Amino acid sequence: MIAEMVVGGLLLIGISAGVTTMIKNKRPKLAKENIPARLGALDHVPIQPLLDKLNAALDDDYIQQVKQRFLQENPKRTEDEFEWLLFELKRYFLLSNILKKTPMFSDEVDEIWHDMLLFTQKYQVFSEQFLGKMLHHTPNTSPEPAPQERAFFDWIFSQLFQITQFSWKTWGSFFKHPVDPQLLKEFKAGKKEYLMETYFKINEDNKDTIDYLLTKMKQQLFEVEKVYQVDKKGNFSKQQSFGEMSSLSLAMIFFSSYYFDDYWNYAKAYAFANSSNYMSGCTAAIFCGSASSEGSGDCGDGSDSGGSSCSSSSCSSCGSGCSS
Repeated sequence: MIAEMVVGGLLLIGISAGVTTMIKNKRPKLAKENIPARLGALDHVPIQPLLDKLNAALDDDYIQQVKQRFLQENPKRTEDEFEWLLFELKRYFLLSNILKKTPMFSDEVDEIWHDMLLFTQKYQVFSEQFLGKMLHHTPNTSPEPAPQERAFFDWIFSQLFQITQFSWKTWGSFFKHPVDPQLLKEFKAGKKEYLMETYFKINEDNKDTIDYLLTKMKQQLFEVEKVYQVDKKGNFSKQQSFGEMSSLSLAMIFFSSYYFDDYWNYAKAYAFANSSNYMSGCTAAIFCGSASSEGSGDCGDGSDSGGSSCSSSSCSSCGSGCSS
């Protein structure tokens, strides 16, 4: 009897190990070869001049030095992970070229930025070539989150870039906070010249991108009015995959405009809260792909369970809205 129990126990252990191995093998690897071209910029966005300027400003030798330092300081991190984090940092730099205020919402991405700053002279050259002045890093000293700043960041990000599964993990949940009603009023009624002066940094390379963003926001504000006239609660398509998520921003603008105080109670029905069935938590570092609203909780989960899963040290503490 005892022998049978021992054999049974060993079989269960073997089966469990096999299932674990199978699940791990099904998870896509975090490979730099999977990084989207053009920094994952959406095809219809007029952003190529900015991409060219960024690539020209970032010296290859400089990036190799930053990579070497990062990997030496973080022996458990891989070269592929560095490349993915650098990919997100480059997207942040593009936003910094466009917006007057650009909070940093990811501790992981911020690590690469910190290492870049240590090479003072090369960082200054990069800043001046890309922005025309020094891009300063200001550490976050406020214990309070900045939800409306994060909301505007999310809206801009979703208009310009694909949101990959790695993006969602690294930056934290997108579309979780409502956009500031005062900002929406200004974008709805304000002239483009005033809005450019108030919210954006204008230069020869980004003016078409900024004009595109202003047009998109005004279009969405007009469209949500039409949706509200037909259905006071709104009716939007649910996101089923990573990649282009600009359609979610329409729901974001709608519920920000009409249900600001109860925003998440309405928006969570549409927000892309669960990443995929094969993710077992925030530590899964993967690329992107198909996903389902029935997936298990992960770093992007807006529910209480998702919040608890994001409390581990592997998740970015900046996801809730700290700034740098």
